[in-house]
Amino acid sequence: MKTNWGFPKRVFLTLTLITAIGIYPLIYYGSPDIIKGIIAGCVISVINVFFGYVAIEYAFDKSNKTFMKAVLGGMGIRLVATLTAVLVLIEVFEYHIMSFVSSLLIFYFIFLLYELVYFNKKLSMRK
Repeated sequence: MKTNWGFPKRVFLTLTLITAIGIYPLIYYGSPDIIKGIIAGCVISVINVFFGYVAIEYAFDKSNKTFMKAVLGGMGIRLVATLTAVLVLIEVFEYHIMSFVSSLLIFYFIFLLYELVYFNKKLSMRK
């Protein structure tokens, strides 16, 4: 199985660009709680998108049934894991809710768009 490194590179470049744009205002205007919330939301989104990438790469050469189980089942597992992490970080560790949830949603939607484009590209290459 040949791994396509374009997807991880795109995620890394997006993180680098957003960090470069937001680092100064965040450090200058943000409190430590806000910074911690933003970083946590970003980390959860990155972990989520990379598990999606691994599921697509794993299931690409498999049968349609295995492919759908891995990709759709993986989506359900990732959703439950993300919701659990959100609840734990907000309720137990009392993260700053606005910064955490905003960061999580922004990064989640950006990476979801990347994942959908990548998924569509991989599906178009299947026979």
